[in-house]
Amino acid sequence: MDLKKPISWDEQLQRLIFHKMDVADHVLAKQVLEKINYYRFTGYALQFRDKENPDDYMPGTKFESVWHLHQFDDDLRRIIKPHLDIVELHARAQIAYGFSMEKCKDPPHDQHYEPSNFFNKESYNGIISSSLNREKENNKDALFVIHHAAKYGGKMPLWVIVELMSFTNLSKLYSAMYVHEQDVIAKNMGSTRKTLKNHFHCLANLRNKVAHAGRLYNVTYNPPIMLGHNYLRRNPDIYANTLFAYIIVLLRRIPDKTDKTKLVKAIEDTVSQYSDYIEFPLIGFPADYKQRLCDEIK
Repeated sequence: MDLKKPISWDEQLQRLIFHKMDVADHVLAKQVLEKINYYRFTGYALQFRDKENPDDYMPGTKFESVWHLHQFDDDLRRIIKPHLDIVELHARAQIAYGFSMEKCKDPPHDQHYEPSNFFNKESYNGIISSSLNREKENNKDALFVIHHAAKYGGKMPLWVIVELMSFTNLSKLYSAMYVHEQDVIAKNMGSTRKTLKNHFHCLANLRNKVAHAGRLYNVTYNPPIMLGHNYLRRNPDIYANTLFAYIIVLLRRIPDKTDKTKLVKAIEDTVSQYSDYIEFPLIGFPADYKQRLCDEIK
């Protein structure tokens, strides 16, 4: 089957109108489509599809309402990103410290280069042999890369290596470790290894969404995030595969109370600004979301 043929901006606009979307300002609508792509825009209109005629939108669906949802999503990504950075930096420090203190105190202090020190050797080799070498090449002009190439033949301590790793590879490195090292790191971070492994995986996925302008609104999140059985029993209206659940865990993994407070305040302000357009169940937010978020500031 042939792919759909490309259509012009004007044709895209007419297609939305043909499918029953109310477009009051054609100039604005065309400018929006030129900025963000028709396919992306219609992703924010999924909730407005007519159930009886899925190709069409429900009566009264306004272009501006869909655009506001996109703007909400955009603002939310800007809020979440710096706090994901905080969590990533904390994870780098804790993983490097925990493993190094367990395995690298004796000379030659390079046991993070020894596959036998990792349970999942295939995953470890993929990170160290492939991803790390690629990142070293991409950052070959960085002073710390030049220094270690000249003085240590390219070898680096783990606390240097983690500065070259993406959150995804950091998560994979933790998962590749033996249980003992995972437990040490998890204990230092106030968690269990099973929970921490899940949190790293989920937040790395969220990090990738945010970094690449992925849609946060009206999305099912995988894998489901671990919130704890007691929490889920007390909060049966919170679902582990929603944006709200991921935000709860983001708050739990932020080490500083001040940063947690900033994130909660920014989310509250943004949700309030767009509350006329948001369907709260599509992001997993309960009616008393403000109190639930505040409960995580400890």
